[in-house]
Amino acid sequence: MLDTEFNKFFKPILVKISYTLIKHQLSPNQITLFGLIIGFSCFIFLSLGMINTALFLFLFNRILDGIDGTMARLTKPSDLGGVYDIISDFFVYALLPFGFILFDEKNFLSMSLLLTSFILTCSTFLTTAWIYEKNKIQIDQISKKSFYYSVGLIEGTETIVLFVLMFIFNEVANYIAWFFSALCFITALIRVIQVSKILNS
Repeated sequence: MLDTEFNKFFKPILVKISYTLIKHQLSPNQITLFGLIIGFSCFIFLSLGMINTALFLFLFNRILDGIDGTMARLTKPSDLGGVYDIISDFFVYALLPFGFILFDEKNFLSMSLLLTSFILTCSTFLTTAWIYEKNKIQIDQISKKSFYYSVGLIEGTETIVLFVLMFIFNEVANYIAWFFSALCFITALIRVIQVSKILNS
């Protein structure tokens, strides 16, 4: 929901950083791999209760996620790079609720529901992209991706914000997770309705 404005604001910064990394002969896939390592490290520190370090690593991971895509669009985007990027994102996002459970066992119900809602948002995200590609539906998006990124109440920006709130206010992370889950379920429903309308038209 907020991704468009978020991308407009950060795009010039990401472009400058990306040009510097390209100049030093780094590839988008290398940045994706580095981001995945940082994301896994975030999970480790979170599970050990080192919240501030985990938060820093999470934000670093998200910055790298923006950089690798920008680098790809400035050079030569590839379908394989898109696959690596989306798998890395989903893996990191799936690890974080597990990390919050290891951090505090009282989070197990809310974080388990959050993981369940992630399965719905991920599956509807990918199937919507597949439907748009299969039916050759053209959508103008500010950030040219490897495939169509469907909208909803929960997109990348909202996900980052809510996870950051969970890190900062970790004493009430379970309540944030309940709210987060509800938004994910609604987003999945919106996508199902959207695709149903397309297929029935």
